[in-house]
Amino acid sequence: MLRPYSLPLVASFTLVVLLLASCGDSDAQLDTSEPWDLVFISDSRGFGVAQAWTDLIEEAEGVEVRVYDHATGGLSLVQVRERFTDDDEFRGEVADAEIIFAFGAPVGSGPDDMGTCANALKQRRDAPEHNTPADWAPFGDVLRDILDVVFELRAGQPTVIRVADEFAAPIADWREAGIEAECTAGWEAHAGVVREVADEYGAAAASWYDAFNGVDHDQDPREKDLIASDGWHQSPEGVAAQAEVLHVLGYDTVTP
Repeated sequence: MLRPYSLPLVASFTLVVLLLASCGDSDAQLDTSEPWDLVFISDSRGFGVAQAWTDLIEEAEGVEVRVYDHATGGLSLVQVRERFTDDDEFRGEVADAEIIFAFGAPVGSGPDDMGTCANALKQRRDAPEHNTPADWAPFGDVLRDILDVVFELRAGQPTVIRVADEFAAPIADWREAGIEAECTAGWEAHAGVVREVADEYGAAAASWYDAFNGVDHDQDPREKDLIASDGWHQSPEGVAAQAEVLHVLGYDTVTP
């Protein structure tokens, strides 16, 4: 069956946007004569993405990639920070990794009332009131803490550092619930904070939001077959789109 939106279309319309939001000045290119280590940590929105991304890297760059996939269901960005600060084995992996990706849910660092958007319920309910960039500042601070540790552990070593914003799976449900405008404002504020922090560190922010919901953030990713049958997580096509978004950012490095 012909899908209304194909994966090449997703990749093409995100390419220009993502390259504009890509990393800053490149310090060095990674050596493809030696394997690259990739440390990937996320909540369930990252299930399957690390391996799909690894496959793209190996095919395009002709280099072996050793992937350390720490995608874990329910993982918050606060818990991700704990792994970077307190888990010695994980910190050792980061210290040796040429590519590092960090992502986590905003539980404990995002606005509490944005939780009303983070479900697939269609019933009418109150819209979130705390959905501005200022409301998302604590989330940005947690992400800064994580990148500070990356810079500490990778000091003097060229490194590809990547973060990402969130796709909005239940946008159709927001519409039925009468909260689309407020939830979209919150999602966009979150995405803006992620980009802001990435820019501060010379990293690059992949926009899964643009890839799944379109650059105007008004498209239903379920209609594009990017969401699984549970209505929330990514489908296999969604995983491929997420990996492609990361891949098109390239592999320019920053040297902490």
